[in-house]
Amino acid sequence: MKKAVSILIILFVLAVNVITISALELSALNFQALETGVLSVEYQMQRKSNTRIMIENNGERHFYRLPYGAEKESFPLKQGNGEYTISILEHVSGNQYRPVVTEKLYVDAVDENKMYLGSVQEIKWNESMAPIMKAKELTKNLEADREKVEAIHQYIVQNIKYDYDIIPYLTSDYLPDIERIFETQKGICYDYASLFAAMLRSVGIPARMVKGYAPGIAEYHAWNEVLVDGEWSVIDTTMDAAFAAGGVAYDMIKNAEEFQKKIAI
Repeated sequence: MKKAVSILIILFVLAVNVITISALELSALNFQALETGVLSVEYQMQRKSNTRIMIENNGERHFYRLPYGAEKESFPLKQGNGEYTISILEHVSGNQYRPVVTEKLYVDAVDENKMYLGSVQEIKWNESMAPIMKAKELTKNLEADREKVEAIHQYIVQNIKYDYDIIPYLTSDYLPDIERIFETQKGICYDYASLFAAMLRSVGIPARMVKGYAPGIAEYHAWNEVLVDGEWSVIDTTMDAAFAAGGVAYDMIKNAEEFQKKIAI
């Protein structure tokens, strides 16, 4: 039986099963996965709408898109235990949004390592996906976590190429699709980091996607932090793929002090 989680929810909306808002029909807010540090949201939209979810804890806010056509999305509760404010925001105009649903919840007994094993919006995976089956294949005869990390790292570095062609078409709402990345064998740094994290998580190795600035890269960048031998280590598969393609020697584990972390998922 899963460990129970203490949750205190203060509702600021009418307590009915379906809350209908002009563009968004919210069928449920599912809190069942909170022991893993993940908030699961079930919803239905009547029409396309620029709708967001805001997750706030101790003054720190994170915003995510609720895509039209999806029925369920999962988001990390990155601050671990504590009180969170969850708001559904409907687009008004320009960069203005209004809250249409707000709830407060208190989360206790979150396992912070489990938080980085699950599927979330930017690292979305399930057991039936081809890259996840590949991760199982690559690691099936390996016992040590470091060996598993190295096997998956090598596969990505040797097989995934940087996708320069997609750059002019990227939007602020772009989300990685690990099945597309695996099939086309190309992606941007965001894609590399999502694929690596998903494959590692699927074999039981906690992994974060990190965004910020890396040495030698002027643009905003994405890489990973992986729990290896009990320590969180910086690994950058995008950078390593470029090194490998150019015949340049590199170390898989990077110097964390050279990276400026802004966001970790």
